[in-house]
Amino acid sequence: MKIEESIAEYQRQSKICQQNGDNEKNLAIWEAAYAEFPGDCRVIEGLMFAINRDAVYPCPKEKAERIIALGEQLLEKSTDTRQRENAIQCLCYTYDSIDKEKALSYAERSGSFHATREDLRSTILDGEEGVLACQSYLESLIHTAAMTASAMTSKLPFSHEETIEAYRFAIDILLRLYSDGNVGFYAFDISYYYCRIALQYAETNDMEQTLSALLKSVKYAKYDAALTDMDYTAPMVNRLKHRKSNTSKNYRGNSCNLRLKALEDGRFDFVRGEEKFREVVSELEKYAE
Repeated sequence: MKIEESIAEYQRQSKICQQNGDNEKNLAIWEAAYAEFPGDCRVIEGLMFAINRDAVYPCPKEKAERIIALGEQLLEKSTDTRQRENAIQCLCYTYDSIDKEKALSYAERSGSFHATREDLRSTILDGEEGVLACQSYLESLIHTAAMTASAMTSKLPFSHEETIEAYRFAIDILLRLYSDGNVGFYAFDISYYYCRIALQYAETNDMEQTLSALLKSVKYAKYDAALTDMDYTAPMVNRLKHRKSNTSKNYRGNSCNLRLKALEDGRFDFVRGEEKFREVVSELEKYAE
């Protein structure tokens, strides 16, 4: 019983750190847990992800080696499906920057998109439980599609027009899902996508479009900064809820802090003296933590 209580306490402390974006403290917690319970799969998983969260991309060699060792240890010891899936995902991300073939070999060990638990649950369950399963799955699909469109732009040197279209596609499908504007948790993503669009316009010295995209980015950054527990209300997601206690982040502050940091990019220098740009900075500073 003492083991269960101890691990539960480590998990509780870790959750607080993840909610606050305190990666350094979170890593220290799991290092202590691993020193005490090196053979427990929950602890191995916790430490693996703590190292991953604390690492920059590409992952430094020493940290990558530790993540890989922990991931392989978890795959060897664990029979829990979710733990094994998490280990494979983390190994794929870690190997991605150091060994593409190895990353792909782990990707082949993951499940098929066409037979996920979420897909099967949304098919099998009926009534209110079935609607909830469908909405949860739909939200996951839309979010994944948005991230995939965004990721596509990093694979090849896309034109400005192609890159902007990818980010607009991501924004459009999210706003279609949350059709009443109550975007909740995904305000963070939309703010980020608008910021990336602004950078594309900045590279072409299009002042009007750059400032327009930045103002939209600020709108959703402010929404995210003020977000608390809430219920979604759009017809396709109206059984879903956002609970801040279920979220985590790997940065300090909020999305306004991140957008302020992004504005330091030299590509924005040509609009830095404009009144609208000063308005963007002022609004972000007002809501940053």
